[in-house]
Amino acid sequence: MRLNMIRRNGKLYVRLLLGITLSIVLVLLISSSVYYFSFTGILQDKAYESDLSNLRQTGQAVANTTESAQSVAFQIYRNSAIAKVLYYQNPNAFDAQAVMIDLNNYLATMPYIQSIYVYNPSEDRFYISAQEGQSGILKGNEVNDTGIMEILDHYQEYKPFAPIPRIIKADNPEMEDMGVYTYLCYDAISSNKQMNSAVVVNISASWINRELASKTNESTSRTLLVDDRDIVRSVSDLKPLQLSDQDLSLIRSELGEPNARYTIADFEGVKSLISRTSSDQYDWHYVRISPYDEIVKEMKSVRVTTLLIASSVLLAGLFLSWLLSRYLYVPINKIESRMADLESERRNSSYTIRQNILHKLVQIQEFDPQVQLDKLKRADISFDFTKPYQLAYLRIDQFEKLKKNNSKDLLTYKFAIMNIATEICSKHFRVDSIELEDDSILMLLNVVDHSLSETEPLHAMLGEVQAACLEYIHIGISIAVTPVTDNPHQLHTMYKQAKEASYHRFFQGRSAIIETESLPFTEVSYSFPVGKEKRMIDALVAGKIDEAKSLFAEIIGETAPYPIRIVHSAATHITVSLGNMLKEIERNGSLQLGFNAELAVPRIEDFETLEEMTDAYYAFFDLLKSKLVEKRSGKQEDLIRKITHLIETRFTDPNLSLNYVADELNMSSYHISRVYRQQTLTTIVDMINHVRMENAKELLTTTECSVSDIAEKTGYASSSYFHRMFKKIYGVTPSEFRNAHAKK
Repeated sequence: MRLNMIRRNGKLYVRLLLGITLSIVLVLLISSSVYYFSFTGILQDKAYESDLSNLRQTGQAVANTTESAQSVAFQIYRNSAIAKVLYYQNPNAFDAQAVMIDLNNYLATMPYIQSIYVYNPSEDRFYISAQEGQSGILKGNEVNDTGIMEILDHYQEYKPFAPIPRIIKADNPEMEDMGVYTYLCYDAISSNKQMNSAVVVNISASWINRELASKTNESTSRTLLVDDRDIVRSVSDLKPLQLSDQDLSLIRSELGEPNARYTIADFEGVKSLISRTSSDQYDWHYVRISPYDEIVKEMKSVRVTTLLIASSVLLAGLFLSWLLSRYLYVPINKIESRMADLESERRNSSYTIRQNILHKLVQIQEFDPQVQLDKLKRADISFDFTKPYQLAYLRIDQFEKLKKNNSKDLLTYKFAIMNIATEICSKHFRVDSIELEDDSILMLLNVVDHSLSETEPLHAMLGEVQAACLEYIHIGISIAVTPVTDNPHQLHTMYKQAKEASYHRFFQGRSAIIETESLPFTEVSYSFPVGKEKRMIDALVAGKIDEAKSLFAEIIGETAPYPIRIVHSAATHITVSLGNMLKEIERNGSLQLGFNAELAVPRIEDFETLEEMTDAYYAFFDLLKSKLVEKRSGKQEDLIRKITHLIETRFTDPNLSLNYVADELNMSSYHISRVYRQQTLTTIVDMINHVRMENAKELLTTTECSVSDIAEKTGYASSSYFHRMFKKIYGVTPSEFRNAHAKK
C-alpha cells in the first residue's frame, strides 16, 4: 500500500507538468482561433473597401468617358463639313474628303476613341474613321461591324448617350476582337420618328482599363459588369461570360439588394469574396470577384505558425514528462517491478499446479477417491467429489470473433469469466474452476445450499452469471449443467456429458442454459434422409430455391432429438453432396461457378447456432441461383451472336434457312428457334430476310446490277420471289426503289 502511494505521488508531478503543458497549448489554440476569426473579418472588410473603391473608379472612368464622347459627338454635329454629308444627298468629292480629314483629326487628338461613324440614313452611307479595322466611305451592306447596324435599327431601345458595351469583330482572323463602349448620338425629330442622322463614337475598353491599371494594384481578382440588359461581361475585354446556372444565380441574387455589399461564396468552384456596387445612372452594376485564399493568406501563415508553436510546446512537455517518469523514479519502479514479478511467479506456479491436478481429475475414469481427495487438499483445492456436487460447463459465445479481435487478451477474458462465476456461485456453492481448451471453462460446484439444486433457483443463479459477463466484459456465455450426484466415479462421465451438452447450443441458441438430463446420450438409430437430400439438390438445379430451403430445414431440424455427432454427420453429408453437385454442374454444363472460391459450401464447423448455419445455407442457395441464371443467360447471348454472325456472313447462300443454321451449330432447330425468338423477339427466317433485303437495298442504290443479279447475290434463287418479297416489305418494286433513290 505504501509503495503504491509513493508511486502515485511520483506520477503526480508528471501529471502536473502535462496539465501545465496542455493548458498552454489550449490557450495558444483558443487565442489563435479568436485572433484568426477577428482578423479575418477585418481583412474581409478591408478587401471589400478596396474592391468597392476599384469598382467605383471603373464606374467613374466610364462616366467621364461618356462626357468626352458626348462632347465629341456635339462637335461633330456642329462641324459644317460633316453637316453637309449628314443631311444632304450626293455630296461632292471635296466635301466627302473634308469629312474624312476632320474625322481623322478627331482620332489623332483623342487616342481613347477607337472609331467614329457618321451615318446618313437617307443614302445609307457611312463615313468611318478608325484606329484599327475598316475605314472609309461605305454603304450599309459594306460595313463589317454588323453590331452597329443592329443598334441603329433598334435605336429607340437604347438610352440617349448611355454607353453600350459590345464587341467589334476583327476584320482579320489573326487579330483579336475588340471591346468598346459605343455612344450613339442621333437626330430623330421627323414626324415618322425615323432617324435623320447619327454619329457613333466607339471608345476602346482597353484604353479605359489601361488608365485604371495605373491607379489600382491588380491581383488575381476579376471585375465583372452587369449591364442594363442583364448581360454579365468581363470589364477587361467586355466579352459576355459563359457562367453556370449556379454562378449566374449567385450574381443575380446579389444584384437584388439595393445597396453596395459583399458576400463570401463559391464562384466557379473557388471560394471568393464577391463585392458589388449599387445601380449607377446607366442601371449598371459592377461586381468584383476576389479569391478568398488571397485575402486570408497572411492570417493562414499566422495560424500555421501558432500551431507549430503549440505542437512544439506539447512535444517538449511530453518529452520532459517521459524523462521524469523514466529517470526520476527509477529505483521505485525497479522495486515495484521486482515485487510484481515475484507475486506473479508465485501466483502462476500455484495456479498451474492447481489446474493440472483438476485436469487430470476429470480425465481419469478409475481412481481411488481417498488418494485423489488428499491430492486436492494438499494443493489447497476445496472441491470434494465425495459430497454432493454438480458440474457447469461454460462455453464462450462468438468465440472466433473474440479470438480474431482480441487474440492477446483471451486468457484475461477467461480469467474474468472464472472470477465472475466464482464470485456469484460462491454464495451457495464451494467453487473451483478449470480452464479448458479454446472457448470452454468447467465449474466444479459442491452443493452447500440444497435449495439451489432445484431447477429454477439454479437457472436464476446461472442467468445472473451470464448477465454479469455480458455487462462487465461484453461476452455472452452458454452453460450446460449436470444434475447433482455424490458418486465420485461419475465425475468423468458427467464431464463428458456436460461437454457434449454444451454443443446443443447449436439448437437452443446463444446464452442458453442446457440441462444434460434432457438430452440423449445413448446410441440412437438414425437414418439420413437420402430422398429428401436428392429432392433438395434437384430443386436447387431447377431454380426452386424456396423448396430447397424448406427441405434443408427439414433435414437439419429432424436431427435435433439426436446426439450432436448425428447433427454434424448430417450437415457434413449435405456439404459433401452440394460440393459434388457443383462439380457436376461445372463439368456437364460448361459453367464456371467459382466453386470453393466465391461459391463455397458452408460447413457446420463454422457456425455456433442453427440459425447462423441456416442463414448461410439460404444465402448460398440464393447465390447459386443467381450464378446459374447469369451463366445460362450468358450462354444464350453467345448463341444469339453465333446465329446472327452466321446469317450476316452467309446470306448469299440460297440454302440458308433455319435447318441450315441448326446443322451448322449442331443443335436442334426447335431449340435455336425458341431461344432466338425469346432473346430477339424475331424469328431466324425473318432475320435472314432482313439481312438479305438490307444488302439488296445497298446494291440497288450503289451499283448498276440488274434486279435478277441482285436477287442472286442476296441469296434468292428466284428473281420473281425476290421481287414479291421486296414489294411486300417496302411497298415498292426493286426498280421503283432504284428510280426513286436515283432522282434524289
